[in-house]
Amino acid sequence: MNIKHRHFIQKSQIRELQDDVLLQYDETIVSQIFPKKARIELIETDEGDTLYAVNNVLKLWKSKEGYIPVLTLLLNKQVNLKKIVVDQGAIRFVTNAADVMRPGITQIDPSIKKGEIVVIVDENHDRALAIGKALFNAKEMEAKKAGKVVKNLHTIQDNVWKFEKEFK
Repeated sequence: MNIKHRHFIQKSQIRELQDDVLLQYDETIVSQIFPKKARIELIETDEGDTLYAVNNVLKLWKSKEGYIPVLTLLLNKQVNLKKIVVDQGAIRFVTNAADVMRPGITQIDPSIKKGEIVVIVDENHDRALAIGKALFNAKEMEAKKAGKVVKNLHTIQDNVWKFEKEFK
C-alpha cells in the first residue's frame, strides 16, 4: 500500500468529518479520536483506501463498512468500542482475518446492535485482536449455536496495519 495523495483538510472539512463519524459512533468515541485542536491529514492510497491521520498519528480508515478506528488505538486503550471476547482456539483464525464464528465466542457485550463496529479481544489478556462488524444484535448472537456472527474488517495482519507501521 503506497500513498497516492495526502493533504491536510480545512477546519470546515474537519467538522464535516466529525459529523460523519458521529453518525456511526457516539460522542465519547469521536472525542477519543479527535482532540480539541487537531490537524487532520487525509491520505489516499494507490489501492483506493482513505485513511486519516490526526496530529501525525494514523487514527481512522474509511472502508466500505464505514469509519474504522485503527487497531493500535484499541491496543493502546485510546478508543473504547463494544467488545466480543473469543476463546484461545479462535485467536489464530481471527488474527488471520477469519470472520468470528459463534462457537469461539465466550462473551458478548449485551448492548451490541446489528451493524455496529466492535472490537474482538482474547479472553486471557483482553487484548484487541481485530475490529469487526456485528452481523446480529447481542441477543441474537447469544441465541445462536453456530455460524458467522461478526465480519472481520481489520487485523494486525492486514494492509492498513502494515501501512500504519510504516507511516510517518
